[in-house]
Amino acid sequence: MTAQPPLQNFRDSPWRYSQFVVLGLLAAGLVKWLSPLGWPAALGIGAAVGVGYLLFEKKRGVI
Repeated sequence: MTAQPPLQNFRDSPWRYSQFVVLGLLAAGLVKWLSPLGWPAALGIGAAVGVGYLLFEKKRGVI
């Protein structure tokens, strides 16, 4: 069994997209807590925030 080489940066990590999921879940929880919206609407807004941040980072050239 061969060992994988150490990661050089976050871009090579299999966890590099987890930041967008975490941000979306945090936004959904914040929306649910601060507004009278239900969970489906809050999760939709959180998903939009996560996808928006992903597209922003792609446009910047980070990903």
